[in-house]
Amino acid sequence: MNTPLKVQGQRLTAREGEMLDALVWRHYGRVDVLPLVLEANRQLARLPVAQMLRLPAGTPVLMPALNDQPVLPLVRIWS
Repeated sequence: MNTPLKVQGQRLTAREGEMLDALVWRHYGRVDVLPLVLEANRQLARLPVAQMLRLPAGTPVLMPALNDQPVLPLVRIWS
């Protein structure tokens, strides 16, 4: 028997046709955490592919709390 995953975070509601990566970007401002969001939302894996790509309006998505800060690339203006 699978026990539910207990994750601390914030629950967002998808807008009609919103893509999961867009929802992740809207919340975190980055998409490298998409695998963590999928792990916290295993029910999304059971959706048909078309609905996973474009979420139905009102789909709840848990955005897990992160322990790290994004690593920004070093930009050199002069060499």
